[in-house]
Amino acid sequence: MERIMNKLISQQHKQNWDAIVIGGGIGGLSTAAFLATNGQKVLLLEQYNVVGGCSHVFRRKRQWEFDVGIHYIGDCGEKGQLTTMLKSLGLKDRIQFALMDSTGYDTVITPNHRVKIPYGWDNYLNNLIQAFPNEEKGLRQFIDIISRIGMAIDRSRTPASLWGTTKFAFNAGSASIWAMMPVSKLLDYCRLSTQARTVVSVQFGQYGCIPSRAPVVLHAGLLQNYINGGAWYPLGGGQVLAGNLVEVIEAHGGVVRTQTKVNKILIQNNKVQGVRLEDGEEFVTSTIVSAADIKKTYLNMVGVEQLPSRFVRKVKNYKMSDPFVNVYLGLNTDLREWMPNTNYFSVPTNESLEKTAAILSGEGQKQLTTDQWVKRARQTLPAFIHSSTVKDPDNRRHAPEGCSTLESMTMVPASREFWTKSAQGQNYSKDSFYLDLKEQLTEIMIQRVEEIMPGIKQHIVWQEAATPLSHERYTLSTDATAYGLECNIRQYGPFRPKSKTLITGLYLAGTSTTWGPSIEGAFLSGLHAASAIFGRDMDKEIHSGQIYADVSLLQSQSYTWDPLKVSTKLNRKKQY
Repeated sequence: MERIMNKLISQQHKQNWDAIVIGGGIGGLSTAAFLATNGQKVLLLEQYNVVGGCSHVFRRKRQWEFDVGIHYIGDCGEKGQLTTMLKSLGLKDRIQFALMDSTGYDTVITPNHRVKIPYGWDNYLNNLIQAFPNEEKGLRQFIDIISRIGMAIDRSRTPASLWGTTKFAFNAGSASIWAMMPVSKLLDYCRLSTQARTVVSVQFGQYGCIPSRAPVVLHAGLLQNYINGGAWYPLGGGQVLAGNLVEVIEAHGGVVRTQTKVNKILIQNNKVQGVRLEDGEEFVTSTIVSAADIKKTYLNMVGVEQLPSRFVRKVKNYKMSDPFVNVYLGLNTDLREWMPNTNYFSVPTNESLEKTAAILSGEGQKQLTTDQWVKRARQTLPAFIHSSTVKDPDNRRHAPEGCSTLESMTMVPASREFWTKSAQGQNYSKDSFYLDLKEQLTEIMIQRVEEIMPGIKQHIVWQEAATPLSHERYTLSTDATAYGLECNIRQYGPFRPKSKTLITGLYLAGTSTTWGPSIEGAFLSGLHAASAIFGRDMDKEIHSGQIYADVSLLQSQSYTWDPLKVSTKLNRKKQY
């Protein structure tokens, strides 16, 4: 009897919430912000000690600050989609964006070509024709199809509903037949040379899917966002997004907890009941939004026993996007003297990018020994290179005065067996095989930088690399992916998971949902998760000028305001 009474008392003291959000990336933070500003009592739970997910920053020696995932964001102009969402949360004036070089926000460098990607489709076409004058016909075909598809996309509505898809098809006209075909098929149709194909499709690394699997609509949407909407960087660094969202959530009565890992989503009769933490603590709610890894949400937190066997097989067969290796450099020179406000795609070979990607990532690497893989990587592995200090030179947190930060990154295999000889659960960071491979990849990524900025090596005073094993340890993402489900033709748009699930009260947000990867995609997933919970068209509301936040509740921010401090070790032991 005493045991029963104690259990009843314990249940009475369980904390009730209108909604619980699992995962503190941009998808989870935006969901919680939209719920909190619409009157919901919200609890957000993040397993790491910093919120922001792949958008957060890290610091070294109190001198260097590096962006983990925010390199640039598209469509942040006055009427842009992200701007509209921020405005509805009272953040339009608190988060400012700087526009990158209009003549070339990206620059593709190959052994024989240097092509800038500017704003404006006509400008882009002119640059391509100038680089490949003998391929004008094919380039015009390619840009005509890509631009018509891109301009027909409504990033929020096109993938979200049958009406959105129908409207897209009407606006794109005859080009719409290409929308869900692989990018490689369109390149074949336009009869572009290997080198021209590389220049017009090298951005595949930004959505983690090679051209033979990525749908044309995905590539078109990415280019449209930047070419028509501009390429922008948040002043103050990537953490300002998470830091400001935290302040919105807390100002409107919500709670954010870090270092709080959810072990189980509690379900009874196919309805959400609450969550149980790793330490046994439980919270009660009838509404849960998981912005955590989609496979771990279903297979671990929900549990296969709660799901139909056919659905479990589908989840297990989901293909995740390939992960990255990231090399972060601190330089004792002002990079504005070395480069314009652009990002570089450094491609060291004239070999087909599709061939390179097929061999060096995913299944292809299994056919090679490690030495063979590294040898090919030195010769052919491309890199994406960017500098936060060039984009945001007035932010003194990035680097000491007169110094700069630089990042060089590329897609790599995900399998643990590729990276380390240590068993699962063992400390891979001391494995000599892992350390040697990591060092060689670091050298290759630095070499890609040296190839476009000769002499830069001598200015390196700090360097650090993060591998897929690092990413998996910090984010708990399946296959160390930063982009969620791979955006292949079978897992894109209407074929991706939507906000609602087959369990009553359980919703999804994050980059594995319909809206896909990128800051904008993750933010949209939060807007639509909230819309599904409330049964309202919140996208329509915010485009009509609706402001959900009570701006008077937000505290003023002085010049010493630190978004990383705001985002770290939140409410660890607070009682509610």
